[in-house]
Amino acid sequence: MLLQFSVENFRSIKEKVVFSLEASSDKAHPDNVAMVGTERVLKGAAVFGANAAGKSNLFKALTAAIMTVRTSNVRQIGEQLSYIYPFAFDKTSAEKPTSFEFVFLHEGLKYVYGFSATRDKVVTEYLYVYKSSKATTVFKRDEFAREKYRFTNQSLKKQLEPLVERNTDNKLFLATSAMWNCEETKAPMMWFMQGVNTFDQRYGAPLPSAGQMFEEDTDGSLRRFMKNILRVADINISDYEFKSFDKLEQEINMPGRFQNVRLLQKELSIRTIHDVVDENGETVQYKLDLSEESRGAQNLFFFSPFFQKALLTGETLFIDEFDAGLHPTLVLFLFNLFNNPDVNKSNAQLIISSHTIALLDLQELRRDQIYFMSKDQNTGASELYSLDEFSPRTREDICKAYMLGRYGAVPFVGEGAGLWE
Repeated sequence: MLLQFSVENFRSIKEKVVFSLEASSDKAHPDNVAMVGTERVLKGAAVFGANAAGKSNLFKALTAAIMTVRTSNVRQIGEQLSYIYPFAFDKTSAEKPTSFEFVFLHEGLKYVYGFSATRDKVVTEYLYVYKSSKATTVFKRDEFAREKYRFTNQSLKKQLEPLVERNTDNKLFLATSAMWNCEETKAPMMWFMQGVNTFDQRYGAPLPSAGQMFEEDTDGSLRRFMKNILRVADINISDYEFKSFDKLEQEINMPGRFQNVRLLQKELSIRTIHDVVDENGETVQYKLDLSEESRGAQNLFFFSPFFQKALLTGETLFIDEFDAGLHPTLVLFLFNLFNNPDVNKSNAQLIISSHTIALLDLQELRRDQIYFMSKDQNTGASELYSLDEFSPRTREDICKAYMLGRYGAVPFVGEGAGLWE
């Protein structure tokens, strides 16, 4: 489970912002909090804010950090770190490194992992683990220090120091050491590979991964989950057909023994099934390609496989613009699946960005589950803060206060005068 994420100097985020899922002492909605050992962790959170306030940049920062870790071992010597985008609206930030830090729980242990990097190289990197109430340093890396790599004890130093030579300036030591079967780094590396995922709402972007889950649904559990979601969503889709096949993308003629090289691409097809009652009272089935369905229906197909997997395995999911095309009632239902202890038995987490103000209700969410993102119009820098910082009363109309601008993070819309001047 994710406890905290922080980022500095990334896109519109200039100063360090901290996104915390550590629950406050608030006693409201105890089902929305997971007890993991001594840690009280939120099962979900929602980020609100005006358009272009920086919400998507927070989610892109998570994606950038995670993908920089995941792709480290395939990065070639001299290759740039392509996910790094420093703040652009001043003269100095572009030359400074971008920094990320994660605090998370995995396999019964608490980890703190962070790194800072420019487009050209990793500048600092560190990993701490809590095997007791006190943190133990697994390794620290500083490209400007006299001793670039430091280890806690001789045992770790003996195991990790030979791997330093296998690392390069543009690779993360976490990934390099894990690849060489270092026991101390394999577990946190696996959390980055399997324990956390980010998505956005670009049409079809998650479909290849979701398609693999549909394809591997040999016991029909995903189909049952998907049909239940569609039933609750009151969408007139009774079932679906899924097919995958290899499509010839290109055929290349080459001399010698390899005369024809066929490049194949996996093609995925989802057709929805509608039960329609005709004029004679008979039920007739009609099929539509998923691309002909509404955006909301498409999103349910894209994300339901990830929901099912997360709820079974305890993953942390971040979905930007989660409510695109979805009715507010459905957004609230899907979000609360993760707060429901009978459904979410593995302590999965769902973090979304949203404009659905139905979530701004203290009868549904805790104060520490609601975040706001705002942007300084003079500097172009984004700021992140929690509703908990305002300490609103339990019965306060949060939605009304938000729309009135009491918490910031809303656009100040003019009256339209002078549009044609």
